[in-house]
Order: sequence, then structure tokens, then C-alpha cells
Amino acid sequence: MRLLALALLLAGCAVGARLDPAPTLDVVTLNVWHDKGDEPARLAAIADTLDALRPDVVVLQEVLQHAERGLANQAETLGARLGYAVVFASVDGPGQPKRYGNAILTRHPITDTASVKLRPLDDYRTAAWARLDIDGRPLDVYATHLHHTAEGGEMRAEQVADLVAFIDQTRGSGAWLAAGDFNAPADAPELAPLAGRTADAFGTLHPGADVSTLVEALGHTPRRIDHVFAGPGLDPVAARLVLADPLADGTWASDHRGVWARLQWPASDPLSRLPPGATPPTVGRLP
Repeated sequence: MRLLALALLLAGCAVGARLDPAPTLDVVTLNVWHDKGDEPARLAAIADTLDALRPDVVVLQEVLQHAERGLANQAETLGARLGYAVVFASVDGPGQPKRYGNAILTRHPITDTASVKLRPLDDYRTAAWARLDIDGRPLDVYATHLHHTAEGGEMRAEQVADLVAFIDQTRGSGAWLAAGDFNAPADAPELAPLAGRTADAFGTLHPGADVSTLVEALGHTPRRIDHVFAGPGLDPVAARLVLADPLADGTWASDHRGVWARLQWPASDPLSRLPPGATPPTVGRLP
């Protein structure tokens, strides 16, 4: 009788686990347009939007810190407002009054981090990496911002090669994603080494959509160049643009629209099949 009761209990847990949806992860990528325009008002609008969304991960580009102008590091300002941890990467050293680069913000614990300069070094591009603990699941996050000119495809290809090598050197056995301002469409030839091993979250869910992450009203040619690339182990289930319209006074929070994506761990993930209150296994997790 006791064996039968135990079998029924285990079966019930298994059925319940199959009915539970697999866990999801929300990501936002945004180019914050450094200190252009009314920077305090723009940054406040960005903070309000992120605070309303409360994503798990935020990836930022064109983050500026300028002591001589009294401008604190924009990523740290946003992190303090949101209560998020911040990883900042710049070719400018920590002691320099002006620093410009990329950032990763998260509301989850960070267990490791690093950054790398992308070639050519005089283009001042970086990639940042942070390993996060998302409720017991390790996640490697990569943030970058590639060369900007239309004729710079070969330069971007070199930077993508450096980024992919950096990913291969640092990522663990868990899921990973790369996000940022790639200054090229997701299907551009120079992005193929990265796009070929990932899923373009917005493009996967909105194939053929005629949208631009660049703000045309600020003089940009419409293009979708800001991307969330989901690596193996994460499936896009929702995506949309954020900060897609001007503020109430007609100004824009940035010259880029942000991309919000919801990614899902597979239902076969052992952590998604644990009964309530069970202790997750330590396999694949950093100490």
C-alpha cells in the first residue's frame, strides 16, 4: 500500500510538472544615445520604461560617463534606480574622466564577468560578458555594439569573429544570449557566424515585419539593427519594440527603439520539472 501511494504521488508530481509552463526570461536591448538631447529627461523616461517592464536582463549601448560634464555613468544611474547589478565594459580605463561603452544590467546574481576589445582596436568596440544565476539556471549574457558605417561590413565581420571567439571561450554548459546594436540587419552576411547558431528573437516571431529600431524622425534611414540573439537552450516566445514612440512633449527617449524579448527554457529542462519546494540540483551551476 505504501509503495502504491508513493507511486501515485510521484505520478501526480510528473503530471503537474508537465502541465506547468516552462520558465521564461525577459530581455531588453537599447542604445541609450549617450548624452544627446535632454539627457536627464531621456534617461528618466528610459528608467520609467524599464521599471515598468522589470526585465531579467537589460543590455545597453552608447553608455557614457563624463566626469568633466558632471555626467555619472548612465548604466550605473539606471541600475541604482532599478535596483539592478551593473557590468560595464569600455576601452577607456577606469581612471579616465570620460568612458564610453556597453553594459549589462540584471536583477539576478552575477557569478562571473569579463570583457574583450574588438578589432580593429581604433574602432573602440567591446563585448561584455556576465554569467547570471537565474533561479538556479546559469545564463551567459553577451552585450556588444558593432561598427556603424554602411560600408563597414568587413570590419563588422572581424568584430563578429572576435565576439564568437569570446563566446566560445567563456560560455558554460547552460543557455546563452547575445544582444546589442549590431548596426546591420540580422540576416546580414557579416553577422552569419553568430546568427547561424542563434535565433533572432524579433525576426523569428515577426518574419518579414517592416519595422525599424532606428528613429526616422531623428534623421535615420529605417533599419532593424538592434537584436536579441537567443542561443541554444532558449526559444523566443514573444518580442516587441519598446520606447517606440516619442514622449508626451514630442522628444524621443533615444534615437533607437529598444527591443524587448521573452525567451523560454525548454520544458525538458530538469529545473522546470521539479515539484514545488524541491531543491534544484547543483550540476551545471557555478559555486
